[in-house]
Amino acid sequence: MAPTPLQTMLGLDALHHDFRAFVESVLVIAALLGAFAVRRRRRAVTATTFLLLAGSVLIDTGARFFPNPDIGKKVAVAAFVLFLFGVIRLILEGVDAITRRGKVHFSTIGKDLLMLVLWFVVLMAVLYTDFGVQPLSILTTTTVFAAVLGFALQETLGNIFSGLSLSMGHPFEPGDWIRSGTHLGRVKGIAWRATTIVTRANERLEIPNSVIAKDVLFNYATGAVRDEINIGLSYGVPPNHVREVVLTLLRDVPQVMRDPAPEVLAWNYADFSIEYHIRYWIADYGVQERVRDRVASSLWYALKRHSIEIPFPTRTIHVRDAGRDEDERADASFERELMGDLRQVDWLRGLNDDELKMLVPSVAVRQFGAGELLIRAGEQGASMFIFRSGTAEVFAHTADGQTRHLATYVRGDVTGEMALMTGDPRTASVRAITDVEVIEMDREGFTRLFKEHPDAAAGIGDIIALRNKDRLEKLSAGDSMNGRGGPHRWLLAKMRELFDIKEAQ
Repeated sequence: MAPTPLQTMLGLDALHHDFRAFVESVLVIAALLGAFAVRRRRRAVTATTFLLLAGSVLIDTGARFFPNPDIGKKVAVAAFVLFLFGVIRLILEGVDAITRRGKVHFSTIGKDLLMLVLWFVVLMAVLYTDFGVQPLSILTTTTVFAAVLGFALQETLGNIFSGLSLSMGHPFEPGDWIRSGTHLGRVKGIAWRATTIVTRANERLEIPNSVIAKDVLFNYATGAVRDEINIGLSYGVPPNHVREVVLTLLRDVPQVMRDPAPEVLAWNYADFSIEYHIRYWIADYGVQERVRDRVASSLWYALKRHSIEIPFPTRTIHVRDAGRDEDERADASFERELMGDLRQVDWLRGLNDDELKMLVPSVAVRQFGAGELLIRAGEQGASMFIFRSGTAEVFAHTADGQTRHLATYVRGDVTGEMALMTGDPRTASVRAITDVEVIEMDREGFTRLFKEHPDAAAGIGDIIALRNKDRLEKLSAGDSMNGRGGPHRWLLAKMRELFDIKEAQ
């Protein structure tokens, strides 16, 4: 029998008959060993490729034993085609293995399409050279058949081309967490028909490629993914205090990223609470549920430690007796507390209880958040502030637009008394560094005090003038009094004019 096309291509036709059989046996055994070696390993080169090569050599060997030479020739040609298919497959898988070395396997759609095209070219060439079949007639028949098949399998073809576009566009990679519609999971890979993802419940989902291509796709593998917890907290707690407590606990959660920094936003004033949005970032969306549990659990304990209430809809009925003894006791206690704070001010310390009580109705306890301005330079001052807690800074703007730090206020410090007593504009601004609580006193209380006790104005003026000697000297020197009588007389004159104080007879 004449040498087969496969023997000719491999150069076996020049070998002796017995040695040729030995070489073919070696090729078959080598291919089978290769298939056995890669059968259960996740390699780009598959066992199917080696089985295809081994099978083609076996078929070519058996073609010589057909009694009918024509049938034997056709079988030999078929073996030759199968061998070429195996070689093409081996080459493409080898290239794929080299180009994707060290990477997770993503999709084989592009490689498979190229393989089919090459197989088709090989088949056309063999049919033309060995059987005399004209390619044009085959293409005509194939076109009609492809049109009928495409109409019948339009949904399947849609999935195939959608998968190809996803492979070329790379909107995600294996291991990425994605959301498509209501489906959320980690990507395993793209096949001809569907994309495979594994959910948190370890469910393997096959989502048709056309569905993913049409739907909005969320990819959480961006390096930093934000999560959010919304909570309502009591109106009685300052937002900055809430922010401090929550940010502190977030710093203790290892998976929460430092950059971008977490945020705590006061979002809405609801019926029973202030709603806060707690936003933080994580690097791996796969741990999102565990991190959320850690943050929510730590949040409960942190709020409990700081006595911050998580309110819920309730109806409270207050029953009071006619005498309202409890309210009166509370008011009396608050009045004593305020009078104690007022006595911390050196120029109010000399007033007796009755005189201090005249100031209490004009006193209000105010709270300012960090960053808020208590006093603005240039404004007319009608009140003063006594610091009960927190820290604030005094600053002014220079002629060249720079901000200059002048002083720091803490508990017991007083600011705004000069503008209150003289009616002049504020000369500097005061901004809260931390949350601060202050006692604000307006001009009404001092007007009432000075009308009934004119001598109190002189005593207060003496102390204020002594504390602000340098400043008052500059002010009084430019006044219409031209400094006559000194800063003390200038300040007292201003106070008498502003508060309409009658001179003692």
